[in-house]
Amino acid sequence: MNNIAIYLRISVLEKGNLGHTEDTINSQRNIIKNFIFNDQELKKASIEEFIDEGYSGSSTSRPGLDKLLLKVRQQKIDCIIVKDMSRFMRNYIEMGDYLENIFPFMGVRFIAVNDGYDSSKEVQNGTELDIQFKNLLNDYYSRDVSEKMTTALLTAKKQGKYTSGTPPYGYLKDPEDNYKLIVDEKVAGNIRYIFQLILEGYSLNETAKILNSEGVMTARARRQEIQGYDSYANRWDSTVEQTIWSASMVRRILKNETYTGTFVFNKTTKSKLDGGKVIYHPEEEWIKIYDNHEAIVDKEIFDEVNGILKSRRKNDALRGSKSKYKNSPLATFVRCNKCGYKIRFNKSSNGKELVGINLYCYHCRMLEQEEKLPHYKELEKDIFEILKDKFHTDKTEKKKLLDEQKELYDRNDQLLKKKRIEFENYKFGKISREDFVEIKDQILELIESNKERIQEIDEELKHAGSIEGLTDDVVKKYIKRIYISSKGIERIEYA
Repeated sequence: MNNIAIYLRISVLEKGNLGHTEDTINSQRNIIKNFIFNDQELKKASIEEFIDEGYSGSSTSRPGLDKLLLKVRQQKIDCIIVKDMSRFMRNYIEMGDYLENIFPFMGVRFIAVNDGYDSSKEVQNGTELDIQFKNLLNDYYSRDVSEKMTTALLTAKKQGKYTSGTPPYGYLKDPEDNYKLIVDEKVAGNIRYIFQLILEGYSLNETAKILNSEGVMTARARRQEIQGYDSYANRWDSTVEQTIWSASMVRRILKNETYTGTFVFNKTTKSKLDGGKVIYHPEEEWIKIYDNHEAIVDKEIFDEVNGILKSRRKNDALRGSKSKYKNSPLATFVRCNKCGYKIRFNKSSNGKELVGINLYCYHCRMLEQEEKLPHYKELEKDIFEILKDKFHTDKTEKKKLLDEQKELYDRNDQLLKKKRIEFENYKFGKISREDFVEIKDQILELIESNKERIQEIDEELKHAGSIEGLTDDVVKKYIKRIYISSKGIERIEYA
């Protein structure tokens, strides 16, 4: 026994109720380490800990568990020890699969201390009735807790308690009451400014451009800045898409009734079937608690702005709106060479027919640094020519490669036979040792050279294909990303 993994977990419910996460983790750690210390074999092994805090045992996707199972696949773990089986997994079917199939196949010993379970001492890999029944109870307990938590959260929300994670931009959680929202004075003025710009007649895009030109802090930037709140742990890696204001971000703020002091919930629920699929409820089923917290925007202003947005949507519908052009196989692969942002393929119509298609970088447009990009037809034509020149192989060329490869395999077979014959000549004294070594080295050099060419042909055949047109399948097979600028194609990353 060389490498032992200790797995420690506490659930969302335990973390919320106890307030002292380390106490529970420490309790599990002490139980397991005491068990290891009293085992002559285990205490000689190296120990590595894997911890998940605030994760349900019914979920099989947990950072600590994922790292542990990766090391199991890499065969770097000989034994896993947990306080009890429910710490590892509550789903009794999956738990049974690990005990019966996966761990035995990987040669991993599994120990659940409080359950008195040790796979090295069990019959049938621990799939006896009592173990299955225990796992079934764990699974039932997990579902029961989930139901109770859902009911408890709904009751708390009806009391006006904010139980979600991150508050909307412009609000913070009260340090003295984690279920109460307070105004974030640093950025609350930005919310009022956004509403004012719409009242002054600016569009969503124009409003976003003004915010970007004036360097107004985005929601993500504010989240990264805030410290001292669990909900604001620095978990977000900045990406191009979220470093600027966009029309959609502005619209979300303008339509969020929270800014009027109203607490709105029951917009969605998670299905108990379909893997927890989100179900969206119609607005008449939403629950609202008015004057629940301090407002940032007057209700009259909120209603007036949303009336303006509704009116604009009607006018857009009458004029004919723009929609994404989805027919180009390149649409999801093209990036801006300047900033890396995904290029948008948009079509414009007059309500009856297509009148134009344009490519643009939304990020550069919002920062007013936009370049005129190539026409999409020219881009498709150029990419097709590049792929055809690089990867197209007709049947005749493919047959030549296969024939060459077969010939190289045959040559190597002949060279190996020649090596055996020369070895026999050396053994029977027909040639000297020095002559045999020289001949053997020459043969091995030729064989290695042939092998290199065989591998080259394998690579050529791997990418070889009949490229007669620019289809979705062709692009997905050969292209990872295409970077373009006003000059055209700057570089291509191949799949």
